Amino acid sequence: MKIAILLILSFISGYTYAGPLDETRCCITPARTESGEILRRADVLRAFQKIHPCPSTGLKTGACPGWQRDHVLPLACGGFDIVSNIQWLPVSIKTAAGTYAKDRFERKIYCEPMELVK
Repeated sequence: MKIAILLILSFISGYTYAGPLDETRCCITPARTESGEILRRADVLRAFQKIHPCPSTGLKTGACPGWQRDHVLPLACGGFDIVSNIQWLPVSIKTAAGTYAKDRFERKIYCEPMELVK
């Protein structure tokens, strides 16, 4: 009986204190500037770099030559502006042009509804 009670209490306490869910997608339209750019939170970008230092300099603050921050799930497609949705990408990949550029490919995958295969 004591073991069952302990298991139930550990389950309840684990569930209660598990922390907030880290959602990576939302269904709201992101806030934009007057020119149409999606607003990004500077505090999130600073927190990301504090946890994940610059790959080229190893610094937790300041510029990161040759690298840019990138949202894994784009903000334009419902991704959140949170630390767990950001990654470092080399400038050559982030700023690539053409049909298969990373951002264009992501928008095609994440933003456009997929057709069901019959």
